[in-house]
Amino acid sequence: MDNKDIKYIARHYRKGLFAVEPALRRIKPGATRWWTRSRIAAACIGAVVLTATAAVFVHKSYFAQPSSDTEVLQPATVPASEIVRSIDFENAPLPTVVQKIREVYGVEVIDMPDNANDYTLSLHYVGSATDLVETINDILDTNMKIEE
Repeated sequence: MDNKDIKYIARHYRKGLFAVEPALRRIKPGATRWWTRSRIAAACIGAVVLTATAAVFVHKSYFAQPSSDTEVLQPATVPASEIVRSIDFENAPLPTVVQKIREVYGVEVIDMPDNANDYTLSLHYVGSATDLVETINDILDTNMKIEE
């Protein structure tokens, strides 16, 4: 800082321009109009009403008991071959890959080639067993299938 900057700051400090109290009086934080406070209160009340309404709707939709004449729909069961899971292989022979698919997905892989030990596979896969076997068939040019 040069001498000119220091003189400017000292002059304004002596006049009281850096004092907190006069600055607060100038912006008047306590002097708000009644309609501003009313709008804030109305916004808070509106938020509470909307939240309560949403809670009632959610409660009714999740916890409502079906009447005796209404049919209750049960969720459809997803076959084991369509469940999405993650599986990893690193230079694994095809029989090891098939065994891991059996363990992870709980499905049986059939029509493995006779020379399965000649095939190796490195793969990170997230998906269903059906898609995984199709991907392996595309990569290795095999004709394996899933049997539930």
